[in-house]
Amino acid sequence: MASQAQQPHLPAPDYFSKFASIYVRQTGNSTLNILADIIAENVQTSAHPVGPDSVVHDTAAGPGIGAAALVARLSKSQLPKEMLVSDNVAMMVSAARESLTASPLPYVDCKELDSQDLSLVPDNYFTHSINNFSIFTFVSPVDAICETYRTLRLGGLAVVTCWRRFAPMVIVHAAQKKIRPDLPLMSTPSPEFYIEGVMQKVVEESGFAKDNITMVDKVLIVSDDENIAGLTMLMSGPMMSKARKGYTEEQEARWVESVTRSVKEEIEQFGGIRFEAYVLLATK
Repeated sequence: MASQAQQPHLPAPDYFSKFASIYVRQTGNSTLNILADIIAENVQTSAHPVGPDSVVHDTAAGPGIGAAALVARLSKSQLPKEMLVSDNVAMMVSAARESLTASPLPYVDCKELDSQDLSLVPDNYFTHSINNFSIFTFVSPVDAICETYRTLRLGGLAVVTCWRRFAPMVIVHAAQKKIRPDLPLMSTPSPEFYIEGVMQKVVEESGFAKDNITMVDKVLIVSDDENIAGLTMLMSGPMMSKARKGYTEEQEARWVESVTRSVKEEIEQFGGIRFEAYVLLATK
């Protein structure tokens, strides 16, 4: 989940810069693991798998999650010959460059670019484009997917993901209700994307034909202690500060304990922290 031109409910870009180094841990590896499964189970079994002749764009990439997922799931002989990793936050791009320097990818270019305006990228350039858990952060999702469409080659494959159930927000809402049930629940950016069909409508409006779109649902249960701890840190910290708006000092002091209790309830219900995602694969 990367930041672009900011939605009002997202932290400012300078927060994401500080967040870059701990992004993977605080997401509980959820965005990485879901995408890695999509690559193995859906992309590589499609008519357009990634291979040694592929040119891939990891757009709104954060610290290079799309590239990391490819490395995690593909053998060295299957890796794309060229990869562009882009984000509009400089520290995210730096984090991606640092993490991918020693990767087995043959060629990676990490650039500071806005997904909604890829004017530096020529038409029909990429064989694959990955937009992983970012569509709901754009001021204009249609502009971003139009740029995905424009920069893809004919027959190219776009992978777009968004949340159906973003577990940290569900847990934060539960924690809020324990302390101040009278206050509004923390908002999420573009909550309409939680609704089935909304992402596909945006992708169709951006140029992709309905007949060339496939939708898949994914579920990830985070059950290991390390990733649960990372997610708990995310929910307890400054990323969710708006959840505590209007709190007294005494109520603020109860927040970590309330989050911990809400995490425990989630685990008791699902056997872990449950993420649900919509996955869209579209061919140009």
